[in-house]
Amino acid sequence: MLRKSLFNVVLALVLCFTVVLAAEAAQPTAKDLVIDSIKNFDLGVDKGFYEKSQDETSIKITDFDGSLVKELGHVKGASIDLLSQLDASNNAIKISYTTDIKGNKHNGHIYLKDDKVILTKDFFSLLKELGFDAFKNNPSLLEQSNEYLYSSNEQLKSVWEQMISYQNQQLPGEYKELLLFLVEAIPDQYFNLSNNKVTLQLDQNGVEEFIYNLLAKVKGEQERVADIIVNLNKYNFEQMGISPEQMKQDIISGIDSMPAISREQIKLFGSFVKVNDFTYEVSLLPGGPKNFNMDLGFKAPDGSVEGQLTITVKSVGTKDNLEGSYNISGNFNALNGPQFDFSLACLYNYEAEIAYADTTVQAGAKDNTTGEVLLNFGATANSTTKVDTNLVVNAPALNAANSTDITSLIPGPQQEIIVTPPIVEEAELKVVVNGNTLKTDVTPSIKENKLIMVPARAVLEALGCEVKWIKPNEVQIIYGDKTILVIINETTYTANGLEKALSVPAYLEAGYTMIPVDLIIEELGAKTELVHGTVVITK
Repeated sequence: MLRKSLFNVVLALVLCFTVVLAAEAAQPTAKDLVIDSIKNFDLGVDKGFYEKSQDETSIKITDFDGSLVKELGHVKGASIDLLSQLDASNNAIKISYTTDIKGNKHNGHIYLKDDKVILTKDFFSLLKELGFDAFKNNPSLLEQSNEYLYSSNEQLKSVWEQMISYQNQQLPGEYKELLLFLVEAIPDQYFNLSNNKVTLQLDQNGVEEFIYNLLAKVKGEQERVADIIVNLNKYNFEQMGISPEQMKQDIISGIDSMPAISREQIKLFGSFVKVNDFTYEVSLLPGGPKNFNMDLGFKAPDGSVEGQLTITVKSVGTKDNLEGSYNISGNFNALNGPQFDFSLACLYNYEAEIAYADTTVQAGAKDNTTGEVLLNFGATANSTTKVDTNLVVNAPALNAANSTDITSLIPGPQQEIIVTPPIVEEAELKVVVNGNTLKTDVTPSIKENKLIMVPARAVLEALGCEVKWIKPNEVQIIYGDKTILVIINETTYTANGLEKALSVPAYLEAGYTMIPVDLIIEELGAKTELVHGTVVITK
């Protein structure tokens, strides 16, 4: 009887331990909780801020001097007032600005609409006053332009896609996948769960282990890595004329060719970068505090260069009353070169459908060898953002009569020739090369296939070429170490002996050779556009 009782006790204990251990195994680890929070990301603020909202921001320049900016004059005290309106339902943002710089005032608008950035002409006058003259090579172009100037950028489409994610209180998929990939590479022992709080804390060894795991993970999960990179840059690749699948295969090939990195090599990381602090803490209680601290120092082995980067982020509360702050500061010091310091501090507060933020920025630079102050910059910004469910942003409807395409002033991938507005036959086209209007006996013309033909000698000599006529029907162009031979009425030409195709053959007009601008673009690397009856060529 005693044996039977002892057996029952032992069996009961075994069953109890089994249940306890099973329950313990079912409990999520601290790392599991972090991964789960990324998968089920909650924005924590009213979704209306990403649907229809209006923001008023006032910026004040508190400091502005130093040898790098002395040509801009006295900008200290300048003010910029911005009214930003978001209407995500129409894929539209309108930013109205009023500036007062050195007593000169500017007013204008900036629109983001679908894949276009639309500007009013005053914006470029403002940039010129700040030392950035986009029309330096052709000042008359701005005067001749229409009311609106615009450029197209496919990458803007990602803005509207991300807005949809934020409206759903979600992190955009591409960012979520990147964060998950990074967190998965962090060793479990650096996560801790206690007192209703999850903590991730990496020391020097932890960062080195993370880097080693990350590199191994990249090698082992090539398809996933390629998908993440492609999704983060899909519209950029499209602009470059590369399909996502082609880019994916190129990334995988690149990963395959990466050499293996040993732990010893990663240890060298510690001789350059010191991890003073890397801590992320999040309360498991609703509305509890979330804190992130990163403090990295770096120093060259010979001591010639050193610096530091510090980031601190804090928040507490719910979307009805969420308050927080973030601070970013750093410095770079080259003993025989420049010294640079910067800091950005922001306090913010969300009260249901209203948000407030106060920001301060300070930056300074000096030359260590001479003691010269290169830059002393300071600014403050105060903003108030409100959800406005009735807001409607009406971006201007662009047409050839009211707008000018300035994409050529903002070079993009594989950009060659930008023609704006749409080509129509012109009676008397003019030609401007590097800002100088050329006087020519024959004028440029536009062929039926929309290609622009220009007088060869006048344009090429203005671009620094030597041009020779070789009887009976050849033109020799010498540009540096390149020799180009064009034959009248032939659909091919040669460049240093290599035969190439011409979309339109060169021809004679009143005894002058006319050539297509695509030859100039291809062989000289020049840029060409058509604006209000003027062919503008820059090199």
